[in-house]
Amino acid sequence: MQPAGLRAFEAATGQERKYSFEQQRESRLTPAHERQFRAQRKAWDYFEHQSLWYRRTATFWVVSAKKEDTRQKRLATLIADSDSHRPIKQLTRPVPKREKKQR
Repeated sequence: MQPAGLRAFEAATGQERKYSFEQQRESRLTPAHERQFRAQRKAWDYFEHQSLWYRRTATFWVVSAKKEDTRQKRLATLIADSDSHRPIKQLTRPVPKREKKQR
């Protein structure tokens, strides 16, 4: 590593030194976002009944956006998909090719 990189690494503390999967355990929707989500009762109920890994990952996907506009778009997607009782596209498991042919 170059001297500048070593200095940057030494200066990094706490959150900056964590991997993204470590950070998502700490992520939560803002109170305003949570109120917006809870207002859609059917979507909220679906989301609450999903596994912990899904809720954590989907929440991190929303809150990790840098811009508020992007967070709002992602929250809207999460709410719409939850209202339709389906996971967000990023967390949908692909269907293997052999199962597609059988259908």
